[in-house]
Amino acid sequence: MEIDLRSRNFLAMQDFSEEEILYLIDLAAEFKKLKKEKRAHKYLDGQNLILLFEEASTRTRTSFEVAAFDLGMGVSLINSNSSKLGEKESIEDSINVFDRYYDGIVYRGNKQDMLKKLVKMTEVPIYNAMTEKTHPSQMISDMLTIREKFGYLKGLNLLYLGYPGDIMPNSLSITCAKLGINFTAAGPRKYFPKEDFIRLSKDFAKESGSQITYTEDLNLALGKADIIYTDMWIALTEVDHVPIERIMDLYPYRVDRKVMDKTKDTTIFMHCLPAFHDTKSKLAQKVLAKLPKDMDFDGMEVTDEVFRSEKSMVFDQTENRIPAVKAILYSTLKYE
Repeated sequence: MEIDLRSRNFLAMQDFSEEEILYLIDLAAEFKKLKKEKRAHKYLDGQNLILLFEEASTRTRTSFEVAAFDLGMGVSLINSNSSKLGEKESIEDSINVFDRYYDGIVYRGNKQDMLKKLVKMTEVPIYNAMTEKTHPSQMISDMLTIREKFGYLKGLNLLYLGYPGDIMPNSLSITCAKLGINFTAAGPRKYFPKEDFIRLSKDFAKESGSQITYTEDLNLALGKADIIYTDMWIALTEVDHVPIERIMDLYPYRVDRKVMDKTKDTTIFMHCLPAFHDTKSKLAQKVLAKLPKDMDFDGMEVTDEVFRSEKSMVFDQTENRIPAVKAILYSTLKYE
């Protein structure tokens, strides 16, 4: 089956078939090999990309920048400090200009609806660099990392611990369902995603033969888990208003040595970063100041011991972000 993604938008994983996702993973692996062998691959020389980042970003922004540079593209960054869409002129006017300047538009913000608006305003591909709903480029990176470790994807068991209705578990639920990976999310019921989203994931899972499970039972899937995944419980938009109640609710689901000791010898740990695994960041100090003084706090969603253990694939995931983005850009912007 020939896969042709030219001129496609990259908004969410549910927009892509299993074959298309696997094609992007294969392509990412090839780009990673080219980079390792120091072989030039400026396949998109002469094209230009704009990054519209209304939310702060480090790894996602730099992964898009480096990926584009390696492919020979020119890159412009418009962040929240230099410009806000819709403030000085209408969004439509700004996008009509960008549509003529650039071959692709990358958006990061807290509104998935903005992506839908951008699609209607322009003829060039739109790329989701994370919204409050989903983080699709991270999924290609994560699936490449998992496949590198195990050699396959279908039939594996991924257990997400913490906030089951957050951005990363939502992205993982759809992606795992599409690829035949059994996905379990464990956390307090009040943090589950909406029922219509769970039904959507389960519908995709039926097609691939996998299982989607949401539970409050931390131990339900620990013994058979191949991947333990978690993410920080504080959104970047909440750093000035730390959600202490949520942290206390989710604390029993953090990943520590006791959790990992209940898994298989081959089980790996994953985290998309940033991670609250120690107390060195300014955010950590802000959170610590609001927690009970007698609380034994050696990491929020994951302990430093697990984060830095041999089972941790955190920095492998980060390394794979760039080839994943290359695969996404190249497949949608290539000429031939």
